[in-house]
Amino acid sequence: MPSFGPDLIRNLPGVVAPALRGLILTLGIGAVAAGACFAATITPELQKHVRGGTFEVVIKKPEKDALTYEKPLPLDLIPFVERNDAYWPVGTAFAIAPNTFVTAAHVMLVSVGSQFGLPAIRDGEGKVYSVDRVLKFATHEDFVVFTVSGAPAVAAFETSTTPALDSPVFAVGNALGEGVVVRDGLLTSVTPEAQDGKWKWLRFSAAASPGNSGGPLLDSEGRVLGVVAAKSPNENLNYALPIESVLGGSDQAALFDSRSSFGIPHLLQGTVVADFKDSFALPLPYPQFASAVRAALLKNMKDQLAKLAASESVRLLPHGGAKLLATLYGSYDPTLVTQGDDGTWDAHSCTADEEAQLAGDGRVWHCKDESVASLFRLQYPASMPDKQRYRDSREFMDLLLKGVKVPRMVGTQAVRITSFGPAQQEELLRDHFGRVWQLRAWPLGFADAYIVTLALPTPDGYVGMQTMAPSFLLDPIKETLGFVADYLYLSYSGSLTQWRAFLDRRELRPAVFDRFKLQYEPDKRVRLESPRLQLDSAGLMSLGARSSLELQMTYMLDHGRLIWDVGGITLRQDRDKGTFVAAYRQANPAEDAGRGPRERWEHMTKHNGDFSGTAQHDNEFKNFWVRTVAGGVGPSASASDPGSRALYEVVYNTDNAILPRQFDDIQSKLAQDLRITE
Repeated sequence: MPSFGPDLIRNLPGVVAPALRGLILTLGIGAVAAGACFAATITPELQKHVRGGTFEVVIKKPEKDALTYEKPLPLDLIPFVERNDAYWPVGTAFAIAPNTFVTAAHVMLVSVGSQFGLPAIRDGEGKVYSVDRVLKFATHEDFVVFTVSGAPAVAAFETSTTPALDSPVFAVGNALGEGVVVRDGLLTSVTPEAQDGKWKWLRFSAAASPGNSGGPLLDSEGRVLGVVAAKSPNENLNYALPIESVLGGSDQAALFDSRSSFGIPHLLQGTVVADFKDSFALPLPYPQFASAVRAALLKNMKDQLAKLAASESVRLLPHGGAKLLATLYGSYDPTLVTQGDDGTWDAHSCTADEEAQLAGDGRVWHCKDESVASLFRLQYPASMPDKQRYRDSREFMDLLLKGVKVPRMVGTQAVRITSFGPAQQEELLRDHFGRVWQLRAWPLGFADAYIVTLALPTPDGYVGMQTMAPSFLLDPIKETLGFVADYLYLSYSGSLTQWRAFLDRRELRPAVFDRFKLQYEPDKRVRLESPRLQLDSAGLMSLGARSSLELQMTYMLDHGRLIWDVGGITLRQDRDKGTFVAAYRQANPAEDAGRGPRERWEHMTKHNGDFSGTAQHDNEFKNFWVRTVAGGVGPSASASDPGSRALYEVVYNTDNAILPRQFDDIQSKLAQDLRITE
């Protein structure tokens, strides 16, 4: 069976789990328990009545698969009933009055925002009735009461609010999605609910399996004692909500009430207590109900992210960022800036990365060890046309899938997906540093979930994050990815032609490049101008189609304000060879930045060590370079905030044969053609 609840929730990225896993998993999805050994019996008459009043909760399967796979799907490996059923069973419901049905809230919740239309109930003869109106709904108690369109005439269950301990009970439900079954056991105890002790769970020993959720717990006379909700994680006892909580529940409002710890593991160290309390008026037609639930889930995520940020405000960047602010990282594959156990911030190195080569000189890289989301970098082949590249969601995902494996499990086989087609949802998102992200979502189709990417255009392709989102959690997950976007550390590279096209796409370029000018005269020169430096390549090297420009971006302080700006520039004569000119910014390190940055700063200020300005070469006389220091005389040099002060390491390197006097000329040209203006 495809996952419609427990597996999707349990496999959520850590960024969503604390806020929403707590809400859903505390409701319970039902799990297999050991078979009961008590000999309670049910009469044929009662069995008939039970089957008549109990229904599967189902969702319609899509009629067409829009995905493309590496090979034909081995559908014969799927069990016969499942592969021939036009619906997915997701839980159980039962009748308590004419056209009045009950199921668990989490069963209805996973169908909110479904790609596949309205949830429905199905009787024993296979007739299906779509959910019409929602009359009651409570997440804490985990129940929902609803009506259906064209309701069947069935004998509703009687109820009992006086359960007797140690008495026989029957758990009725769509066990394992294979039809309604009745299993016997004993009512063993009553247990206060964990959050506030507002009511007592009925604990019973009758077996309950995935699909039982929302089914009735009956006494020996066939009266409803409770609504099957969850299984104890530590023992073979299951939980049911007393039916009196349903009968006495509000018919005026849908109620959300849950409490959990909320944080973003592997990004922020801090956590907060997340109280999810909300409501909206009932009754409502199901589509309006679903929209209101989605709005409440999104509002909750926004509230918890804001609460977390407020509680961590004294520990967020730039606090604890001395090393990060004094270091220019060389990797062009993206990474996250994360907070360590000691409260300091640093770029996190990927420990489980993979890459795949694309036709030509393209490449897909991705990091699998991020709990927030999988990071990726997509570099387009240089031969690919650039005209529609950043508007073509299908081409983007097709290329990404060549390096990032997304399988569909069919029976025991994992079949690789090669295309999702065009994205179903697309929007732009601007983070706090003015970077413009493309947020896209593709439906899986074979499960009620989406593949979501948050991708930042670069001159040579994209960097970004990818994750999976159950349909009903799509909005909260998109919101959280937007929060995490501020912490993505990246740099830019590309050919000069790619850079010119990138800067011309004003709607997609980061705000920092509004103050960045690039003039490229093919085969002649490049002129770069930013508020921090200016470079004219004319006297330094010849340029051509294989020339490239690399910008190392970094977080920095600008008069006490945290910004994201260009920290390093490398202009290469040929992207695969060793002739280049570069300038790397070195901020004045704080005392707690570490020994390395402090020693580097000292050598730069004294122009000694590696920064003497003396021409150097390797042992084989194949590589030549000169390294010196510039800056320290601009406006920031005398600023009252020492953290804004910066020097620049200026490098000229070549793998071409060069005479000593030519190096002297280059040093003079460097001083003239590369100017530090901050």
